[in-house]
Amino acid sequence: MRKIYIPIVLAAAALSACTRDVEPELPAGELMVVKASFEDSDTRTSLSVNGAGSRADVMWNSGDQINLLAFTGSSVYYNYFSTSDDGAPVAEFSCHNWKPVTEAQYAAVYPADKYKGYEYSAADGYTFGMVIPPVQTAVKGGVERGLLRSFATAGSSVSSNLTFRNAIALLRFRIGGSAASRVCKVKLFAGADIAGDCLAVISNSGEFSYITNKWFMPLEYGQSNSVELQGTFEPGEDYHFATIPCESDGFSLIFYDASDRIISRHSYKTLKLIRSRITDIGTVQLNGEFGAADPDVVTYMKHSKGSVPVCLAVVAEGFTASEQDKFVTLAKSAVDVLFGTEPYKTYKDYFNVYLIKAVSNESGASVTDGNGNIVTKRDTRFGARWGSSVYYDMESDQPKVWGYVSARCPEILKGQLTIDQVAVALIINDSRYGGRCTVTSSGRSVAHVPYTSSGGPITWEFPDVIANDDITLDGAHYTTAAERNEVGRSHGDWRNTFLHEFGGHGFGRLLDEYWDGPSYNTGTTIVQHNWSVPYGLNVSGVYNSVPWQADLLDNLDALVARDSRYSRIGRFQGGDEMVLNRWRCEKISCMIDNRQYFSAWQRELIVKRIMELSGSSFSLSDFIASDVTFDPVRDGSVSGAAVATMASALSCPPLAPPQFIDYSTGAGKPQPVLK
Repeated sequence: MRKIYIPIVLAAAALSACTRDVEPELPAGELMVVKASFEDSDTRTSLSVNGAGSRADVMWNSGDQINLLAFTGSSVYYNYFSTSDDGAPVAEFSCHNWKPVTEAQYAAVYPADKYKGYEYSAADGYTFGMVIPPVQTAVKGGVERGLLRSFATAGSSVSSNLTFRNAIALLRFRIGGSAASRVCKVKLFAGADIAGDCLAVISNSGEFSYITNKWFMPLEYGQSNSVELQGTFEPGEDYHFATIPCESDGFSLIFYDASDRIISRHSYKTLKLIRSRITDIGTVQLNGEFGAADPDVVTYMKHSKGSVPVCLAVVAEGFTASEQDKFVTLAKSAVDVLFGTEPYKTYKDYFNVYLIKAVSNESGASVTDGNGNIVTKRDTRFGARWGSSVYYDMESDQPKVWGYVSARCPEILKGQLTIDQVAVALIINDSRYGGRCTVTSSGRSVAHVPYTSSGGPITWEFPDVIANDDITLDGAHYTTAAERNEVGRSHGDWRNTFLHEFGGHGFGRLLDEYWDGPSYNTGTTIVQHNWSVPYGLNVSGVYNSVPWQADLLDNLDALVARDSRYSRIGRFQGGDEMVLNRWRCEKISCMIDNRQYFSAWQRELIVKRIMELSGSSFSLSDFIASDVTFDPVRDGSVSGAAVATMASALSCPPLAPPQFIDYSTGAGKPQPVLK
């Protein structure tokens, strides 16, 4: 049996936001000795591969520690046990500070210091906070010591033997070819989150209820769709990624040399990462030079301002191999509309924009029944889908999108940015109307934008009802012709959807400002305002405390003296889908009817985000000095041809509100909140 010694790297995990606190160590007690072993081929603390394929010999190393936990009432007690046995499949662990706890439920974890949050209930069993670090040390033939998270349950009494089970999956690979000897780092990108702060739940009988990439906490790492190995790599030797179990439809391996130049390898095959098993993908041949550009990535804009580029990624969905040039043409056209609209037009030099090709087996997108159930399936790269007439369920396989972009965006590959900082848009090769953005509390986004009516004209109107006044909650009335004429009628095409979903929701992190019908919510709190990356600051739930008070309303006289169009700033009731008890900065904007106009406060929020992401400082005076207030609908001239086009255009309802994903913790088990 070959012994492998692995250096210790410590990483803390906490679950204090969702579980009770761990009590201090027990007072001095008697010596306790337990034997710890492993279920056959099911847990690997130190790997010793002996040609057994997906299995490996199991051994403890001298200095290993386990944490024995006693759950009783509202408290959790613990003690660390250590072993001096080395290279043994069964080892004795002892503790000189042991005192039994009456009426307790016992469990043990390895490594002892990687679990700081615990929970037990008679119904659910044991819940453990667990960390799989997204950056790991490469170890020839094995894994970094302490990565192989393992659990054992002992019921209501501690026996002299504990049987541990492994909670993670391993991906094994080798490298070969002329460039293999120059590899210094390897990254695995998956179409699912495969590392970070997650949960493991073990039943009272010791079986895993789940260990999954769907349960994350924003603690040490949050969640990551990549795992990175750093160190020295020898051609032909085995190396392993430790990951959260999952199934990934496609994956990528990126190899780096000492100068961070890359060689990319992409696969569209399904990758199954199974708990306590090794998935072997064989030898990856690296023949060629590092630094070659990815042919699937078209660089459309390059930044010339800011210390860090502000990156946008526009991705193809539902375009076959022969339609990739069509995608690039459409993507350029949509990006041109975005950067032809203020404030993106003025601040375009801060951006890198990448158009990323992706081949689908079929054109179009799947059709749902409006409740998420697919009734007509299209074989597309990212599974975009929505109803023929109901599009509130519009989405894609978002983790797959984030993994695809992460493995191709140059700034992410260089480590300059994460996927949380790169706004993503899917242009969908489907003629149905729709548009919806998925946004997360950490900053990730995917804007779904179909090629509606094959580029034909579309119009959107102001809402049918409006608040009786902008202060009280006394009700609403049907919008009058005079009120409609004041704001004008928006017209355009699918690129206006792109502007709203991508420029407004995805990058700008703006809430919708339209509303539907006379119903309203009396609550004043907008929970997304308190996200780790705030969302929806363009809408207020309190009339007397709007976010734009200090910068705009308090300076309104000076602003109007500079430009009379600033007189449009105020507090206007309606927004966030509610006609009452929500206030916006101006009567009309892109976030109501998709026109090429963002309100003054929306423009300021977008510019603040540009400055933050680019490593620059925001200055209110600089923003005002370069601000452009022109609204092409209200301030431009409308030709007779444009009137005729509007009359024949497809009249569409407002776009669906964003899908919100909040991975923050709450009482009990943290869960993603989908709205």
